Amino acid sequence: MSARTCRYCIGYRRSVNYPLPGPPPNPADAIDGALERLDGLENVPLAEHVARFDAVHATLTDALSSIDKV
Repeated sequence: MSARTCRYCIGYRRSVNYPLPGPPPNPADAIDGALERLDGLENVPLAEHVARFDAVHATLTDALSSIDKV
């Protein structure tokens, strides 16, 4: 997605995402990237584990839900 400024927003500039032309992103790449974020988790403080798991879960959810749209 590419961020652009919405010209119809009066009084302030708001960033709007528009899809870029071309083939859809490969969900397998997003899944691999999400799983790589779990590598070395034993070296991360325990307080940061929940945030890491939430980010991975969100990435996996988006990637897996996009498979049907391909």
